[in-house]
Amino acid sequence: MDEGISRLPERQLLEHRDFIGLDYPSLYLCKPKRGVKRDESKETYKLPHRLIEKKRRDRINECIAQLKDLLPEHLKLTTLGHLEKAVVLELTLKHLKALTALTEQQHQKIIALQNGKGPRGTP
Repeated sequence: MDEGISRLPERQLLEHRDFIGLDYPSLYLCKPKRGVKRDESKETYKLPHRLIEKKRRDRINECIAQLKDLLPEHLKLTTLGHLEKAVVLELTLKHLKALTALTEQQHQKIIALQNGKGPRGTP
């Protein structure tokens, strides 16, 4: 049994020596080619990607500016000075919810009037 244990490291060294100095071109040639292609494609990808991202940001900023213009003045005055993009979006949501609630109330009043009932449920 002692012989088996002492042979194991020697056997591993022999196996390792069998591989030293061997050339494996098929294993090593693939990686550099992929790296070169990635670097080249990354450079060609960066410029259009930057332009696309800039256009996307410009569109978002333009839409936020339009939303800001559509907000009623009393909502704009609730903030101090410059309206940040997030504030514009929050105020827009608040205003839309208020308009939706008002529309629903008016719709209910119209239905009540069409059914011959008064605004408080009396004819």
